Amino acid sequence: MSFVNAHFVSYAQDLGYHPMVAAAGFSIIGFMAIVGGVGLGHLSDKRGRRQILSYSFHLRTLGFVVVLLSMGISFLGLPPLGLSALLVGIMLVGLSWNAVVGITAAYASDRFGVKNLGTVYGVMFAVMPLGAGLGAFLGGALYDVRGTYDAAIWSNIVLLLVSGFLVSIRERHHVPEEAVAAAD
Repeated sequence: MSFVNAHFVSYAQDLGYHPMVAAAGFSIIGFMAIVGGVGLGHLSDKRGRRQILSYSFHLRTLGFVVVLLSMGISFLGLPPLGLSALLVGIMLVGLSWNAVVGITAAYASDRFGVKNLGTVYGVMFAVMPLGAGLGAFLGGALYDVRGTYDAAIWSNIVLLLVSGFLVSIRERHHVPEEAVAAAD
């Protein structure tokens, strides 16, 4: 999401939209993040963490595809779909934005147990800012080289597809230590 944080307003302005339209679009992402965090978090309680986490990554992938369509995909001959596509795309991106944070924490607790949650979650969220910083930097570097955000958006799409797939792979069943102790 560092790409969106660092580059969305510039992206919208590059498409020709007024800075206030770009800022309003960014606020839509924030609002949808609240809706998605609550809604998808609730679903993960009901339907399972991994399934909804994978769904969240795929939802964000779809959002980035629609955002990309807002500027058009020249090598496919697709014309720009404009502001409505941009707004729908950022709403989809926003729905998954904060949802993955809570679901990831809950999944880590389910997978590794509450006893290990502080360490696992701490390591995860100590490493994530490194990736976020790198993502924002690479998005800007790709823009500087190409003069457009298309390659940065495509890279987000590919990485999100891989993430959604990896989360959905069936894992070995792990029983947290406290569950074993409680059963004894």
